Amino acid sequence: MGDVERVRLVLLGGPKVGKSSIVKRFLFNTFAEKYKATVEDLYNKEYDFGSVTLKVDILDTAGDLQFPAMRRLSIATAHAFLIVYAVDDESSFETVKSCLIEIQEQRADFQEIPIVVAGNKMDVSLTDIQVEFDDVSDWMSNNLPVLK
Repeated sequence: MGDVERVRLVLLGGPKVGKSSIVKRFLFNTFAEKYKATVEDLYNKEYDFGSVTLKVDILDTAGDLQFPAMRRLSIATAHAFLIVYAVDDESSFETVKSCLIEIQEQRADFQEIPIVVAGNKMDVSLTDIQVEFDDVSDWMSNNLPVLK
């Protein structure tokens, strides 16, 4: 039996941006049409790479900020982050900015932590898009140069 590595991926983002949908599509190849608010869901998946088994815990967090203690704990225990916004909801990118700032404030090692920012709901009509990729890219490069 080889080595076992455990990694915790935490999903952050505003409500109704599709965090749970991303997880369920990735893990189970399913999609639910109806919205159901998440408080906190934990999923586990194992990947066998011969001599190493990677155990991934995926923590799907609440989109609203009702549970600050849970949010702080999830940030403190993460090995990587996926921060999601909806391209049809400008306020959801404001939440991304807040999440990035929160991670920087809470984690002295934030520069070593993998952080992916993802725009979701790309299937919406082009006329519904409120958050352009270039605007996100510009904000990231101008305001978070330490994350480059």
